Amino acid sequence: MTGGHPLELEEARHKLRDLGYLDGRVERYVFSRVFEGRRGILAPVAVALAAACAVGCVAAVLSAEPEFLRSGSGPLVLLLHLSAAFFLPAALAAAAGAAVADRSRAAGPGAAACGLLAAAAVFLLWIGGAWSLGRALRGSALLWGFPVAVAALGAARSARAAYLARAYAHSGVLPRARRHGTLFGIAAAGLVIAAAVFASRPEGVVSPRLHVAPRRERVVVVAIDGVAGGAAGAVGEPALAGLLEGAPAGWWRQEPGAPPELWTTVATGVDAVRHGVRALERVRPAGSPAALRAPVGSRWYLRVVGPALSLVSSAPVSAADRRALAFWEVAASAGLPSGAIGWWASGPWPGAVVVDNRHVLSLARTGEEADAVALERWPALRGAAIAALYLPGPDILRRDPARRGAELERIGRFLAAEIRIARAGESVLVVLTADSHASAGSLARATVFDGRSSALVRIEAADVASSVLARAGIPAAEDLRGRAVPALFREGSLEKATVATYGARIAPAAGSSVTTDREYLRRLKALGYLN
Repeated sequence: MTGGHPLELEEARHKLRDLGYLDGRVERYVFSRVFEGRRGILAPVAVALAAACAVGCVAAVLSAEPEFLRSGSGPLVLLLHLSAAFFLPAALAAAAGAAVADRSRAAGPGAAACGLLAAAAVFLLWIGGAWSLGRALRGSALLWGFPVAVAALGAARSARAAYLARAYAHSGVLPRARRHGTLFGIAAAGLVIAAAVFASRPEGVVSPRLHVAPRRERVVVVAIDGVAGGAAGAVGEPALAGLLEGAPAGWWRQEPGAPPELWTTVATGVDAVRHGVRALERVRPAGSPAALRAPVGSRWYLRVVGPALSLVSSAPVSAADRRALAFWEVAASAGLPSGAIGWWASGPWPGAVVVDNRHVLSLARTGEEADAVALERWPALRGAAIAALYLPGPDILRRDPARRGAELERIGRFLAAEIRIARAGESVLVVLTADSHASAGSLARATVFDGRSSALVRIEAADVASSVLARAGIPAAEDLRGRAVPALFREGSLEKATVATYGARIAPAAGSSVTTDREYLRRLKALGYLN
């Protein structure tokens, strides 16, 4: 209605053309259905909005994990999955907008509001999803704003046209005048907001070459999973208590979390928000050659609905998930020979000998076999300045006390030999005992054999990596959460120099694996890690 009377068909057609509302194909399609008396004007809106939301989520993944683009068909498969998944929510949103339009007496403002909400949803999925996946975002991530802006404009124009068409169909109401450039202004504002948000998470800074003052002794780190400490960090296992008591130790209170999260925090010196390893699994949409982390806004489908419908499968956590350097990677990058065996979310790294968790578990059917495989490969790190060993046996055997006790005795014999080497001054031994399946409030412990008298201090899990690196003569990074703990090591043995950062972790190309993701997940389930 323009001045007080309902518009006739031809008058409405000319009015819309004069105002510029019939310029786009979607608008002409929507209004043609109204003019010809056909129903179903909500369908194109739902399709356009669902596809645009899917573009926003895919752009979020590619902004934070550009390597996913190299998977070939992965982005296209993800787009198809999410387009189908978002159709129902988009249809419900379109129906809600139609209900409002049916009662509208001011079609212009209502239509503008619908367009604004549609565009905002698309930009929010992109910006929020990228923020949730990447602590450091490359400047090139903003390039994905262009397809996002195109998708947002398409969704906004569809929503606006459907609102106007619905308002005319039910009450003969049309806008009085068009606000030119509104939707383009929304797209520009979305890009500006994205630039500001992404700038707050800048691309990782590459640190200058580290000046290392190497120590004579090698640093050995042995992590034993499934062993919780007692009061004030006391050793909670008789098989180990006699070995570990009497040496300086630091204890910390554990928080609930998956095994990869706990041990990655220990290895990197930063918390899970920064290192990115939280769970045992990633997700892989059916038909995608690569797995991904689910961004905010799509987790309801990728983590819940898709798996329930067998449209999304699980993929194991890997080094590709980790965004922070582990202490053996820092050492290798600084020129010190180093390595790790059996550690969660580990993988190949230049200058380091790494036998990852996937390889160890692929050869093991029991907790005893997992430890045996790791111990068999331990001699490969005898010449390393920093050597790390992860033993999961006691954790895997947590429901079988008899076998678990026998395994702890075997680990005790191995530790006894390493302790003799450390007490002879040939190495620094750090023994970590924690329980990745323990209840909230349980205690973990780091016992250090470095020629110092007994002490017991409270530390954080993140302090382990900083302490190990400082003892090896590597300057500490100021952007790490953890700090070196002098009370646990020989006096004056820790490097005091610092650097601003160790830089971003840029994962090397993955090599061939001894086991597929499906086989690895099956093994994790058989060993009790997955239900």
